Amino acid sequence: MTKLFCIFITLIASLTIYGQTITGEKQRDSAFYNTTYKWFAAWKLISKDIYKIDNVRPVEFVFFDDKYVYSTSDVTIKNGNPVKGCNLINLNLKWKKALHHDTLTLPDKSRVPISLMSFAAPIADNSNNSFFVMPLLSFWKKSGVTSKELGLENLITGVFIHEFSHSQQMQNFGKKITEYETQNNFNVPFSDDIVQTIFEKDSNYLKHYNKEVELFYSLVKNNQVNKKILNESLTIMKQRQEEYFKGDLKNLTQIDNFFLTMEGLGQYSMYLWLIDPRGGNIKKEIAIAGVRRGRKRWSQDEGFALFLILDQLTKSKNWAKDMFGNKTESIIQLINKH
Repeated sequence: MTKLFCIFITLIASLTIYGQTITGEKQRDSAFYNTTYKWFAAWKLISKDIYKIDNVRPVEFVFFDDKYVYSTSDVTIKNGNPVKGCNLINLNLKWKKALHHDTLTLPDKSRVPISLMSFAAPIADNSNNSFFVMPLLSFWKKSGVTSKELGLENLITGVFIHEFSHSQQMQNFGKKITEYETQNNFNVPFSDDIVQTIFEKDSNYLKHYNKEVELFYSLVKNNQVNKKILNESLTIMKQRQEEYFKGDLKNLTQIDNFFLTMEGLGQYSMYLWLIDPRGGNIKKEIAIAGVRRGRKRWSQDEGFALFLILDQLTKSKNWAKDMFGNKTESIIQLINKH
């Protein structure tokens, strides 16, 4: 009798644990679906309603929490379980999930440890196709990420918009990055932070840079850009580049303008969603402060200011298709056109 009682208790305990596991799995799957649904809706708003771009270029997605990876890539998940997921505009996506054991195999076959990361990259050299990697909301929460201006969910939706915008530029900006990286060697890692990496400890450079950035942001406080002050600000920017980007660094001017454009567009896209009543519905001044996020990333911060200026000169639908098409015009060129 005692033996049967023990077996019965053990069976109850096992069923309870199993039930909790099933409930936990459903909660994770539901969190995956709800989070990505919001992110995809945010991109649809930016792409279709604001930029007037109706298609999404092919992307393999890799999302993850602290236990599972959810992906559309057969490289990332060879033998996973089907899971309900969202489509994105014209992309019909088949989702799977699997335990990641703290390591991801990316669609380009590289392996990376699980960490707080979000990025887009080409699947193969000279390929127009890309993959996109990002933690789900729960992972950001556990990592202690916050934003007093935007709130965590709005911030992370904005991060998705910024990084996903890069996935839609592999055919133009992505190829140009490869070209710049191949043709130049500045003895530091090649990235959108390359100018900051080289000059962040140069106090004289910092004075020039900070003056320039604050001038640009002062121009967007009013509803109409003062063309005289804008031209003076662009001249100061050109003088900075001519003074510091010379000799072995002469090619940094075009690279600087390139990353100001690419990163600035990501920040601007994030901002557009944040201020839209159908999106974050946040006041413009609060959204700007939240997007600048401590002003720690130079290319993002100054690039954002330049796109806010462009925003006051012309509507985004007049240039967005080119920026997500086959052109690689710089934000300086776009401003000078208008």
